[in-house]
Amino acid sequence: MATFNLKSMRLFFYYFFSTVFFVLTFSSCQHSSKGNWSEESKEQFRQDMKGVEELSSFGANKEKWIECYLSKCEMNYDSYLQANQDEPGCSILAKECGDEILSNGSVKGNWSQVDRTSFKMEMDTIVELDFLGENKSKWIDCYLEKCEDNFTSYYHANTDESGCERLAAECGKELFGIE
Repeated sequence: MATFNLKSMRLFFYYFFSTVFFVLTFSSCQHSSKGNWSEESKEQFRQDMKGVEELSSFGANKEKWIECYLSKCEMNYDSYLQANQDEPGCSILAKECGDEILSNGSVKGNWSQVDRTSFKMEMDTIVELDFLGENKSKWIDCYLEKCEDNFTSYYHANTDESGCERLAAECGKELFGIE
């Protein structure tokens, strides 16, 4: 029968607490909390998102979107597991990231150069506007200004067909008296 003397008890407690301390320290490195997910959780999140086929619609912005979404989830949830269980909340965060990424740095009243250039290039390709002749570029500038004043980005303008039709009609009326 083994007996414990004072020296063996000290040794036992030393090793026991050293082991517990090591395990707690090591496991805390793996722990995720709101605003501070573990690297393993972040990597798992990224890998899972890269596998989502629908995200290919972001094209070259897919990685930006994933990092935006990861950041928002990390700031709102204690862990990837918790985020994964809140579909409605994550849908809101995903939409926010989509809006941010697709806005190209534009804000209402001051679109980015990328958005302004894309807008003008697309308008120039619309054959139906050729009837305006030499006034086509004036109309496009008017329409761009109105869209820029009413929408936060070219992307957002493209999502509101009736709003854009109203603005286009306003330019026609202002420049040519067309109603």
